[in-house]
Parts: sequence; C-alpha cells; structure tokens
Amino acid sequence: MEVYALPVYKATAPDSLLPDRHSLLEPPGHVNAAGQDGGSLTGRGGHGGMAAVIRTPGGSTIAVRILLCGAGALWVAAGGASAAEVGVTERKIVLGQPAAFSGPSAGLGVEMWRGAMAAFSTANEKGGVHGRHIELVLADDAYEADKAVAAVNQLVDAKVFALFGGVGTPTIVKALPVVLEQFKKNGLFYFSNFTGAQAQREPPYDRCTFNVRASYRQETEVMVNAFLARGRSRIGIFVQDDAYGQSGRDGVKRALKARGLDIAADTTYPRGQKFDVTAAPQVEQLKAAGVKAVIAVGSYQACAALIRDVRRAGLDVPIHNVSFVGADQMLQLLRQEEKRSRKNLTANLINTQVVPSYLDDTVPLVRSYRAAMDKYKPVVPAGVGDGSYQPSGRYSFGSLEGYLSAKAFLAVLERVPEPLTRQSFYDAAEKMGKFDIGLTVPLEFSPTRHQALDKVWFTYVTPGGWATTRTVVSK
Repeated sequence: MEVYALPVYKATAPDSLLPDRHSLLEPPGHVNAAGQDGGSLTGRGGHGGMAAVIRTPGGSTIAVRILLCGAGALWVAAGGASAAEVGVTERKIVLGQPAAFSGPSAGLGVEMWRGAMAAFSTANEKGGVHGRHIELVLADDAYEADKAVAAVNQLVDAKVFALFGGVGTPTIVKALPVVLEQFKKNGLFYFSNFTGAQAQREPPYDRCTFNVRASYRQETEVMVNAFLARGRSRIGIFVQDDAYGQSGRDGVKRALKARGLDIAADTTYPRGQKFDVTAAPQVEQLKAAGVKAVIAVGSYQACAALIRDVRRAGLDVPIHNVSFVGADQMLQLLRQEEKRSRKNLTANLINTQVVPSYLDDTVPLVRSYRAAMDKYKPVVPAGVGDGSYQPSGRYSFGSLEGYLSAKAFLAVLERVPEPLTRQSFYDAAEKMGKFDIGLTVPLEFSPTRHQALDKVWFTYVTPGGWATTRTVVSK
C-alpha cells in the first residue's frame, strides 16, 4: 500500500492505517504520548519524499511512501489491486470533499465533515460496502469563490471517485463548469452539496450532481407563506452579497410575487463579514421600511450580528434564517452576547432546516446519528484548515446533514452492481426511486429527479437548543 502527498491540502490517513477510530482526529503519523492506543510512524527522507513504516497497536507494520511537495500535503491512499475505476480498489472508495475548513465560515465545512465521518466510520467498522471502505480526501476552499476551482482540480488530480459534501453557493457556482467538463470526459459527479442554490438543480449542471437537501426556493417559500398567513406582509431581507444571497433573494421575490407583493426592504452585507462588524446601517433600512418580518440569507457571524443589532434597536419582529446559516454556531454567538448584554436576543427567532432537530430522538436516523457521534467523536479534520473553529457541542444541524448525506450515498452504493464504476453508481442512483434511511420521510432519485428531499422543518430556540415546531411565529 502507498500513501501519496500532493500540494496544499491534507486529509486523514485511511482507516486501514489508523490504530483506532480516535486517530481520525490526529495528524498522519501521530504517536500517542502514552504509547498505548496510538500507532507510530518512522521513516527516512529521500528523492523528495519519505520512506516510512506505520506501526499498529498490535505490533504489525505497514510500509508506505510519502511524496512531499511544498509546504502542505493532501493525503490520498492508493494501492492494492489495480483499480477498475478512478478512486476505486477492491478494498476502498475514495471521495473528495472541497469545503470551507478555514476562515469565518469554517464551521460549516467542519460540521459537514464530522457527520459524514460518523456515517462512513460506522459503515467501515462493519466491513464497508461490498467489502470496500469509504475514505474522504479534503480540500479547503475557505468558502471563497476564487479558491473553488483550485480545490476541485486538486481533488480531480488526486483521482477521487466522486466529489462529496461541498459547502456553499459561491463556491459551487465556480466549481460546476469544471465538474460538468469532467462528467462529460469521464463520468465524475458531485454528490450532496451543502447549498440549496438553483444552479446545480437546473440544466446543464443537474446532470452531473445529486442533491440531497431541499432548495432555498423551497425554504424561503414556506417561510414567506408562514409570515403571510399571520398577516406579516411587509417582509425585509438581509442577504449575503453574492450568488448565495442572490439565490435566497430570488426565492423570496418569487414567493411574494405569487401573492402580488414585493420585498419591503433589501439589505446586503459582504461575504466573510464577522460578528464584531455592526449591522446598524441595514437595521436602519429595515426600520425605515416598517418591516414586520425579516428573512436572512447569510452565514452565522453576519446573521448573528444582524439579530444582535435588530434587538438593540428595539425592533421586535420575527427573524428567519435559512438552513445554510450554521444555526448552532449562530446560537452560540448570540448566547455569549446575551451573557454580556443581559438582553434576550433569541426570542422570535426561526430557522428553517433541511433535517429534523438533532434533539428529536423519535426519528430513527437521528438516533443512529447521535449514537455514531457518541461513538466516534469526530472533532476537526487533522492537517486541513486554520484551526479557527472548534465544535461547541457533540451534535449540530450541519453534522446531521453531513450524516444524512453520507447515509444517502451509502444507500445508493449498496445497490450498485459489480464492477463499481462512476457510470454504474450513476445508473443505480437514477433507479433508486423512493427509499428510506430512517428519516420518517422517503428520499427519491430518478432520471428526472436529482434532489432526494423536499422536506423543510421549522425550528425555534429553547434552553436546550433548537427544537422543531409547527407554530412558526405569533401574530
């Protein structure tokens, strides 16, 4: 077996090289200080690389060769029998995840990774799917559009079977032309993106993507309808000034136009804005327009700042955020601010979600997710990102979406006949029809349907976190 390192990015070593599940959280070659549970890596350099031996807890050794290029590295496992398909051997399938692991939105990529790792680790411990383990190779695009193509190309060069679990609209919009080009050349596809944007749901890019979550149009439509049902027709928006915000704005405008209405106040902020930046100018616009509700389409730091400043200004209207925001990270910031200011900031706060609450243990998928998170305890991926984000709790909506997405991928993989190829997986996905993974609502793929779910959940803040509700806002 060989392990290759390529420039810029790094991911965890494959399961077969790890002494135990906790090593998923350690850098490659980590030596446990206690010398008990962890394996060890020793080696010598040469020819731009390092010949090495990984020693497992049981005392056996595995020879590897690590090729070092530049300051960073992308760890990709290779070896075994010659693969019949890119990213596939008799023992494993390698997926590539281009996502935000650094910058103000790092929590979104990390949480998506945590949930996926919990699902894939569960499958791997049971022997994988048809004898193959799942491995994730990571590329950090920092949720920056100008880094998206480079991240995808790094994974294409790393010979991954498919792309999985990307994060964000501005990044996927840039990545999709590359993915479509590769799809036409060799069948590469993108499975499950943490974005509800339309680009990958419409021609020509719907051909090369499989979405799991509901769209932003669906989220904003149900929220607009809920507000209107309660007489709140003057709706203002606070959106990120990029493709993501535009997608959300379009959803709100469409839903209002269907009722003969329009957006009462349209405010924006630049991507990457942090919590310590004031949203007072946007709040003034919303107040001046006399809005009776606000729909926010942004990321957690800027949206938390909006909520803080809206409440400071005495504007006690319901505020809605779409699922992408990072609800748990946003709530953490707001609760910290509540302690400082002694002011209630989370009343009348609604979040639509594309997964149920992780507190709802009546849902079988939630129970299995919580059990997997408890068992494997994924925290942050080693060797990728800037370390700016650390999870504040065991569970989150982001990691539950990552878990759900991975379970959907595994469900399709179970039905793929041998030999496993990109084309055979693609065909199996389109033949899935309706299928159940314990969510209480069916998923569905078909030749004309590359989005598995349409369901949207409403959540509100409780002392214990976010809970599901059917009563969205008071009159």
